[in-house]
Amino acid sequence: MKYQIKCADPEQHSMFYSDCDPALRNACVGHLRMDFGSDNEFFSTWWENRGDLKDNAFKSELNDVVNELRTDGLLKNRSSMQRYCATHQNLNLNESYGFSVETDAHLFLLRCRPERGNYDCYMYCYDKRELTLVQSQEQDESQSPVMSL
Repeated sequence: MKYQIKCADPEQHSMFYSDCDPALRNACVGHLRMDFGSDNEFFSTWWENRGDLKDNAFKSELNDVVNELRTDGLLKNRSSMQRYCATHQNLNLNESYGFSVETDAHLFLLRCRPERGNYDCYMYCYDKRELTLVQSQEQDESQSPVMSL
């Protein structure tokens, strides 16, 4: 498998949702909502956040990640997702399972809830350069001297 699926880091918990911290939200290209229909179908909807980050390299990488995960298990169908979630370490996201796939340029966070009647998976797509900027700004703010009057 070209891409490694890992248990997501607990510090990333809020990044699996659209209402995450605004600074982190700014690093999010968008998210893909996926559903398996009756089990073996595949439907997806793209929700854009930062169109300026959705260049051809990102689109190609997103397609490559999704297609590989559809071939090799996690996104193959609902039954495969249920088995994968039950047998692999994951971040507990209340009633969902959290996984991550990291590439050189992007971080893909998958929130899986493979049960009929819900969307089966949301994949939040982050630009790693933008995440690095957010982290460095947060670090700068935490090191700023406090002015006293």
